Parts: sequence; C-alpha cells; structure tokens
Amino acid sequence: MQAKVKAACTSCHNASRITEQHLTRQRWSDELEKMEGLGAVIPDGDRNAILNYLSKNFGPEKAGGAKIANQKSDGTTD
Repeated sequence: MQAKVKAACTSCHNASRITEQHLTRQRWSDELEKMEGLGAVIPDGDRNAILNYLSKNFGPEKAGGAKIANQKSDGTTD
C-alpha cells in the first residue's frame, strides 16, 4: 500500500508532507477528497485501503498528542 500512497501523493509534494501529519481517519478522508479535487488520482478501488494505511501509520496516536488529533485539513486545531 505504501507504493500506492507514494504514487498518488508524491507526484505533487514530498513524502514528509504526509508523514509529518497525524490526522484522524475523517481528516485523512477530507484530505484525500481535497487532493482529488486538485488532481490527485486515487482509484476508487484503492481509496479505502489508502485511507486505512494513512490512518494506521499516520494517525493521531502516532503523534502522541490529542491536540494534533483535532487538527483540521488547513492545519488549524479546534
């Protein structure tokens, strides 16, 4: 799955843009939708698996802080 995430995301920006974020599953879903709107190609059949991968590997529990878990797509927090 890592290769598919790289293929979908790193054609426009580097991997640290992903790895430095620690978003909830909903926030990752919002990010995927936003990126698709900007031209990222995320096949429908891969979307859920990509979302699972991002949530598992770059979710808020990986950051160790609740503040980051509340982070919005624009980088602000609630």
